Amino acid sequence: MTSTLKQVKINTPDALIRKASRGDNVAFGEIYELWAQPIYRFVYLKTRDEGVAEDLTADVFLKAWKAVKTFQATKDAKFSTWLFAIARNSVIDYYRTTKQTVSFDELPEIFDVEGQQDLYPETTQLEDKLQSLKPEYKQVLILRYVEDVSINKVAQIMKKKASNIRALTHRALTELRKKLS
Repeated sequence: MTSTLKQVKINTPDALIRKASRGDNVAFGEIYELWAQPIYRFVYLKTRDEGVAEDLTADVFLKAWKAVKTFQATKDAKFSTWLFAIARNSVIDYYRTTKQTVSFDELPEIFDVEGQQDLYPETTQLEDKLQSLKPEYKQVLILRYVEDVSINKVAQIMKKKASNIRALTHRALTELRKKLS
């Protein structure tokens, strides 16, 4: 008896994008699996609300699905940058349409359920100080150090030059250090 091995075809992100741009639902599903968590984290850090973050993440992928046929990858414009730009714009639209403000006292913290003690006081302090920064500073630090996005990609997402992002990152870190002192 002879057995045949089934060849498994591994899709690279570029191949998935090409397939999705031709209307392949399965390929777009794989794209979703690759990028849903990073996009959700980005949106959650901006909104601090799980439900809103879930809704906006779904909205980001719906917008991406509708527009994936028009996406053109270049040396400077990667698919991930495009997705994060959609996410950024969705968060901006959310705040613009809800006209909502959030008090820093209302931000969720991580507590020990039994002892009601903050398990990670350093993390909570850092998050509080990060949230108190100017929105532009907060965004650049989250993209660079939480999401680990390159300077060039951050520049595309924030619609600025890479040199401006470097300077902005430096100023944001300096401000954060002052607040933590």
